[in-house]
Amino acid sequence: MRNRSRRSSRWTNQPGINLNAFLDLVLNILLFFVFATELAVFDAIDVAVPVTEYSDTLSTQRQAVIIFITKDNQYLVDGEKMPIASLPGWLSQKKQSDNTFNSVIVRGDLNSSLQATVDVLGACRMAGIEKVKIETEKPST
Repeated sequence: MRNRSRRSSRWTNQPGINLNAFLDLVLNILLFFVFATELAVFDAIDVAVPVTEYSDTLSTQRQAVIIFITKDNQYLVDGEKMPIASLPGWLSQKKQSDNTFNSVIVRGDLNSSLQATVDVLGACRMAGIEKVKIETEKPST
């Protein structure tokens, strides 16, 4: 009988690792990443772009063309007026000649018509441009 009591005491005296705290930590980290991923989806929707920093980010990434729409619905591309009828052809030609060109940024005046913006979106679609962004500014505080 003495041997059995010795054996049972020998097994209980050996050091071990308690995994409960480790499993709690792993579960908390997993939950953090799940929630952080869910929130990152909403942050990826980029609607307010700072104008001063925008040209710097474009120089390191692929190039984009900025199309301005004035308050009297005039279209400006690269600083020159362009009729909406020739915009799809110009965009197609730009896409074929420049491999780094892949997106269009539409910057419209607050008082321009919605139809002018829709016309630019249609021209981009006709030219095969898939990445089109309508630029907005953050309200001043």
